[in-house]
Formats: sequence, structure tokens, C-alpha cells
Amino acid sequence: MKSTLEDIINTAVSDKLTYQQKLFNLANIAERLVDPKKILGYSEKEMAYIEKDMICDLNEGYAIYRPRYIVPDYMAFLKHGCRFLDIRPPEDLEELLDNLLILYHHVPSITSFPVFIGRLDLMIDPFINDEKYDYIRIKRFLNHIDKTITDSFCHADIGPKATRAGEMILKAIMELENPTPNMTLRYDKDITDPDFSQKAAEACLKVSKPSFSNEKMYYQDMGEHEIVSCYNALPSAGGAYTLPRLRLGTIAHSTSSLDELLNDKLPDVSEAMLSMMDKRIKFLVEKSNFFESSFLADEELIKKENFTAMFGIVGLAEAVNHILNMENKDEQFGLSSYGDEIAHKIMKKIQTIVNEHEGVYAERTNGRYLLHGQVGANLCHEDNFNTPAHRIPVGDEPPLPKHLKQAGQFHKYFESGTGDLFAFDQTYIKKPQAVMDIINGAMDTGYRYITTYLENTDLIRVTGYLIKKSEAQKVTDGKAVLRDTAIMGEGTNQNARVFERKIRRNGL
Repeated sequence: MKSTLEDIINTAVSDKLTYQQKLFNLANIAERLVDPKKILGYSEKEMAYIEKDMICDLNEGYAIYRPRYIVPDYMAFLKHGCRFLDIRPPEDLEELLDNLLILYHHVPSITSFPVFIGRLDLMIDPFINDEKYDYIRIKRFLNHIDKTITDSFCHADIGPKATRAGEMILKAIMELENPTPNMTLRYDKDITDPDFSQKAAEACLKVSKPSFSNEKMYYQDMGEHEIVSCYNALPSAGGAYTLPRLRLGTIAHSTSSLDELLNDKLPDVSEAMLSMMDKRIKFLVEKSNFFESSFLADEELIKKENFTAMFGIVGLAEAVNHILNMENKDEQFGLSSYGDEIAHKIMKKIQTIVNEHEGVYAERTNGRYLLHGQVGANLCHEDNFNTPAHRIPVGDEPPLPKHLKQAGQFHKYFESGTGDLFAFDQTYIKKPQAVMDIINGAMDTGYRYITTYLENTDLIRVTGYLIKKSEAQKVTDGKAVLRDTAIMGEGTNQNARVFERKIRRNGL
């Protein structure tokens, strides 16, 4: 939505934001002061759907000057160094980690921080010489990231093969208990060593990371990719220009039948959002001069032809429940086979509309934008009524086996990512193999991405990112906190009660 001069004043005088958070917020407000009808050519209809909260642009802004998500080729950086930063290829671990920290400072995104910091184990492992002292360096490196990249959308990958560096990283994240970086184990049960995957499962229980991505499924759909931000699979040496989202619950509540939703409202709103995406991307590529002015592009750490865009959805559960209610069905999403049929009709309709649209500057994905199970936000009142992606609302969760089967059937739609998460009781910390059995079973049913955590952990995964519950409480108490994601997570918890997810005990 457009911002106002009052937003500038409110940000400047806030006693709940740090200096850095004020700086970034003021920059975002400036982007949204301009009229999108003038600068981007949005139509009156398109603006109406934003104003009715059916389309959410996630406050990306309108004077767009960088892609939303940037995914540098860090292996090329290690091999060639960087002329712009006057950095030579590293000769030892200390130079490697120092070089990476320097580069991270210059990798932008929608958050102003990097959303991808590389496949850390693959970069670090060749430089391991003395495991005792190298572990200390790796742990300090990870702690430095947490204290300087104060946004847990920052993401690192490890795996699928076990490495000494990967094991050190798992040990370090459990000892540090930091929200940043978010992390994924790119998991392939035919490649990933069972002992390594169990260590990752133990870490995921204790500190909510790494999550597990289905390496085979993502690679089949995306080819060479990285897992970035929440669980977004994006092209290597590229990224995503933009990510708006449909609030399906809000859209459905404007209709009086499933037929009206599928054949009237949903196509109209979806096509409006695709049009806005085209206009945003054209401005970014043709007018902002980002690629002309970025050393990342000049030195081919990113390439314009490797970028695409993401078409997000939230509120599938609320859309289905609205239709069930209108049809006088005493059923609800997650516990209704008929509800699942409705959900598939909605998703297939959206999938067809998106796939038939010829996107702009999306060569890497064959001219198509990618469907994304968006994690949700706290930007307006309607976010209270739109559960992230295709998830079952908190409080309605069925027993674990049924939940896994129900959720897994929808992962196939979201090439650029979706995920589900489950809270377990403390007994599971002694049963990492049982957790791996659950993860393997989930992936066999079609899961792209799954994560777990223990019921009493301070470090919790909100939707696709991590925060400390203790920091969220500080936000509730009106205190400033280090990470802006703690502020977002506190708001999301107020909406969706994510701290109250069903605790799984004895396999249920």
C-alpha cells in the first residue's frame, strides 16, 4: 500500500525501533510514497484489488531499485575473487570467512540484507585443516552473521552429502541458539548419510534448523537452485524480481458460490496480479538500472537471465472453509475430503492461469512465474483471516499421520517452495531416527519442505523464518529488539497463534 508523510514521522519518533530499523523503514516508506499508477502504470482495477486487500504486495514499494531476492554465485566468488571489492580468492579458512563477511555486506534484497549466504559446508570444507581451531572460527563466523545480518530471512544451505564442515556447522548452531542464519539441509535419502541426517534432525528439534528440503523434487522442478529466505527455491546466480500474494480467504468471502470463485473472481484477481508483476519487473529491468550499476552483475555473480518472479498465495484454508459454510457442510479444511477437492480445484485454477501467462524477463523459468506458498505477514486486518499458504489453521490440526497426508498433496503446486512445520514433545530429542522416519514418510507423500522443533524451545520457526520467543515477548512489552523479524513474528503470532501449534506426542 502507499505510505504517507505521517508514516515518516511515526517511524522517526518510535521508541520501539532501533536506529537501523528506522533507517530501513524510512527507505521503504520512501519507495511507497510515489503513486504506482504513475510510476508503474497500475490500472484502477489493479489498485482496487490492493485497496480491498485481495492482493498484497508485501510492501515491496513502487520505485523499485533492486530485485526482491538475490542469489549470488558464491562459488564463483571464491574462485575468482571480486575486482570491485579488491578481494582475491582465499588461500585459507580465515581469508574465506573474512571475504564472505565483506561480500554479504554488499548483497541487497527486499530486507536490505542478503537472503542467501551460500552453501556453507561446500564452501568451507576444502579449507578445513585443524578441526579444533577451525571449529572456533566457524562458530565465530556464524555468530558474527547473527549479530550483523539482523534479519532471519538470511538463509544458508548445507548438504546433501555429509562433510566435516557440515557437522561443525550443526554443532555450532546448537551451541549458539541464534535465529540467523535460517538454514536448510538439502536432503536426499539416497545420498545423505543417515548419521548426518540424524544430527540435523537433532539440531532441528533443539534450534528449529536446519529444515529438510526434498532435493530430488526441487531439482526436478527447478534444476540448479538454492534454498533462500524462508524455503524459496530460486535459480542459482539469479533470484526473484518480486513476490506479491493473493489473499484467497479474502477473495473467497467476496463470492457467493464456488463457481463464482473459480470462474469469475479468481481469474480476474489473478490476472490483475500477473499484470502488476509484469509492470514491476519491466520498471526494475528497463528503468532502475540495477543490473547496469551492480558489480554483482558486472562480475557475473548474478545474471539477469537467471531471475524469475514468484506468485504467492495465502488463505487456502479460509477460502475452502467459506465454500463449505456456504454449502452448509459441517466440515473444515484439513478434516474434509470434500474440502480437499475444493482446494485442488482452487489450486488447479490458479496454476493454469499462472502457467498460461507469458511473464517478462523470466527466461530461466521458460517465461513463467512460479507459484509460491507464501508464509504470511501482519500487514492489515485481513491477515488475521488468511492462514499461510495451504496450511491448516492452528487449533484445527488433525493427528500427525492424517496431517502429513493432507498437507503433502498440495506441495506439488508450489515449484518455488512451500513447507509445513510440526512441534514435538521433549521425548523426541532421544528419538532422532523416529523424526527421520517422519521426514522420510512425508517426502514419500510429496513434501517439498518440512521442519520440526521442540515444544519448550526459545528458538521457534514462525512460518518460514525463526525468532526467539523471548524477543517476541520484548516486542509485546514495547521494547526495542535486535532483529526486525522478531517484530514480524510477534505480529504473526497475534494473528495466527503460531506459538500454540499442536504438540505431537507418541506419533500423534
